[in-house]
Amino acid sequence: MLLKNTIATKKGKYFKSINKKITFQVALLFAPLSYCIHQLEESMGSFRTWRIRYFPNNNQLPVEYVFVIITALSLIFIIMFSIRKSKATAQVVLFLFMMTQVNNALYHPGAGLFFWDYSPGTVTGLLLYLPVNIYIWMKAIEEKWVTKFNILFMFVLGAIGFWTFEMGGPIFIVIIFALVILYLIFSEIKEKYLNKSK
Repeated sequence: MLLKNTIATKKGKYFKSINKKITFQVALLFAPLSYCIHQLEESMGSFRTWRIRYFPNNNQLPVEYVFVIITALSLIFIIMFSIRKSKATAQVVLFLFMMTQVNNALYHPGAGLFFWDYSPGTVTGLLLYLPVNIYIWMKAIEEKWVTKFNILFMFVLGAIGFWTFEMGGPIFIVIIFALVILYLIFSEIKEKYLNKSK
């Protein structure tokens, strides 16, 4: 019993020391990794075939193209945060993951239960997307990049983005990306103006 407690204590200290070394910036990299694993589950379970049974067939892009686009956008947003390190770039990257991962994680089991037909992607959505993103939020809040209210607001915006894409197709990726860029430009101008006013 004493040996088990000693081992558990050492493990706890080990994981705490690792957690201290992981910054919000590093934690962001877990999201594209989890996306790769989620994509494998969807592909192995023929998610596209499942989706066409219940939702409009409005996405003519091959699965590989969608994978490349989402991965590239994720990495672009992470790089933007890494270079700029502002609240706006932190919000944008969190918004992207709210839209592509968190709402997706809820979509799979929700749609599966609604249609009473298992949705490929449910397991990694619940067991990978949600824990990874909760960890990212915790790091973002801990480092004061966002507030809890920001997280909730981005979840709602992410839900709007997710369902717009699901029902309207890939053109909305372009529109959403353009709006995000406009938001970043506006944030930069606002910050420069506020700094000049001081």
